[in-house]
Amino acid sequence: MAQASALAIGSACALRHESVSVVQTPLRPLYRHCTSNRSGDLADATTSSLFAVLKQRGGGLLHQDTAIALRELVATMKAIADGSADPCFYLSSLDPGVGKTTTLIRFVTELLGSEQHEGVAVLLCFSRLEEIARLVEEMGLDEADYAVLTSDDEANRLSSTLPSEARVLFTTHSMVMSRCRGHRFSDVEVFHYLGEVRAVRIWDEAMLPGEVVSLNTDQLAALREPLRLSHPALAQMVEELELALKASDGSGTYDWPDVEDATGIALRSARQGLEQRQASYLEGLYALSGRCVLLRRPHNATKVITALDSRDAIPDDFAPVVILDASGRVRSTYSQWEKHKGNLVRLPSAVRSYRNLTVHVMDKGSGKTTWTQNGNALAREVAIKIDSKPDEEWLVIYHKGVNGGAIPDQVMGLLSSDPSRVHFLNWGKHQGTNKFRHIQNVILAGMNNHPETDYEMKARHYSGIPNDHDVPKALVDDMQAGEHMHHILQALCRSAVRQGNGSDCSPCNAYIIAPKRSGIRAFLTEVFPGCTVSTWLPTEKKPKGKVQQALLFVEMHFKDCPDEVLLFTKLQSELEITNASNFRNRIRHHEDFKAGLEALGVEEVTVGNRHHRNAFARKPMPFGPVAGAS
Repeated sequence: MAQASALAIGSACALRHESVSVVQTPLRPLYRHCTSNRSGDLADATTSSLFAVLKQRGGGLLHQDTAIALRELVATMKAIADGSADPCFYLSSLDPGVGKTTTLIRFVTELLGSEQHEGVAVLLCFSRLEEIARLVEEMGLDEADYAVLTSDDEANRLSSTLPSEARVLFTTHSMVMSRCRGHRFSDVEVFHYLGEVRAVRIWDEAMLPGEVVSLNTDQLAALREPLRLSHPALAQMVEELELALKASDGSGTYDWPDVEDATGIALRSARQGLEQRQASYLEGLYALSGRCVLLRRPHNATKVITALDSRDAIPDDFAPVVILDASGRVRSTYSQWEKHKGNLVRLPSAVRSYRNLTVHVMDKGSGKTTWTQNGNALAREVAIKIDSKPDEEWLVIYHKGVNGGAIPDQVMGLLSSDPSRVHFLNWGKHQGTNKFRHIQNVILAGMNNHPETDYEMKARHYSGIPNDHDVPKALVDDMQAGEHMHHILQALCRSAVRQGNGSDCSPCNAYIIAPKRSGIRAFLTEVFPGCTVSTWLPTEKKPKGKVQQALLFVEMHFKDCPDEVLLFTKLQSELEITNASNFRNRIRHHEDFKAGLEALGVEEVTVGNRHHRNAFARKPMPFGPVAGAS
């Protein structure tokens, strides 16, 4: 178990709780009358009321590891409130459903009632507006004690108190990052309380202190015409950058000019009159100023070339802060941050037993492209599985940006049982919500994949590797695996997996569709220790005839020559198909052949000077072009 920072923080964190009586402190409006005078009572009172709530909820005593982890979490928050904590990022990675949010609620409630901490103010940061509304309701705070500061007027109206006058301020991750960009946190007055920096800062869910900045040739082209009349010098620079990126063929680095120095045009002036989409491209253009950017192109046949770099999204003086993120134990962003930056401190954790969870994996492509090309077959597999338990509720997590968000309709249209018991949640909203915690059947109808360059840029940022140096492939592989583990943990824990008594999760069956090359089988037991991993067999018919023969030849080719491409003409000749049009229609465009290629991890590419795809190649893992292919 990682050691807590509480002992290193100072004596205020080395608290003893052996003789604490279990009395639940009531919520507002009574907390103003529940003050204490003895030194250390904030931690004692918080722990006492917290354990009472958790005991009542779980029907028994807490597991020892969980109790220790929660005590240290409370001790760390108290040390921050006391001003005795080192300026570090304190990560609590307790599993979902263990009590992190309840700890937050109890601590803030007790803090507001502590005479020793009068005037100590709190900043609570969340990823979603829905979480703010839920916490406001659960905490039961007096309206005079809290305010909401977001980009959403309706959310802000949850309290009429001015942010600068509220001891507890609710905000979003994006608000913190946008307001702090280019500034020290202490200088951003919008987060102050009565003119002073809020001492207690708590960040719910994932913290990513680095963000990728990118701009591609298509986006540069979209800026040319809007800027040509208003700022011709800037339009000329955009055109020159577009040509330079195309000439690079998507490899190496490029020294991006300082846009404002070179043109004399400030960002604020240049963005006037632009549409929102164009303004975002312009911000990327200026954000890359003076940087050595990485040049990359996707591994498929597209000609688009992207310039990339990363920048700090959270200022260092945002510390000390507590991060409440269950993915902290599996996500490589944290392990690389901890190793290379040195200001991340892991608090004690307690991992649940997932012996009541069975994960069924179907080795099949399920990304956005596959759903677009082979969606009916995938939807049929999902519907058949749901129909196999016609009297139980289901949760399906899916890609929203596919076919206009039609995946739920595709699945519902294929059901022969009651569709009202099926719930859908898209990737992007798979964190934070507890709405589906009673559901014991959950399907991940695809993986939440990101562009390969994202994994590379994250590996570079968190490991401190500059763009003009090579990044080890193992480091990028580790980053990609960590991101997959993070998303799977968060998605499955929307269901009954987050429930349970003691150290065991509730019974649950999870079903995941993912290509074999994703390697998720190998790390599922790391994400969910003690779980059972089994195979979910597809029900669709097996390929036959020429399609079956073609897939067998492709499989044997890449088994023997994994790094070589397979030309269309060679496979066409092997199948004795003389007409290229017949080969395209009977083989390449056949749904079973496309599904078979996806399962094998093979795709169509362009080699040589051809303008169209003319060969098959193994999909690169995790990034970069296939040798000899464009």
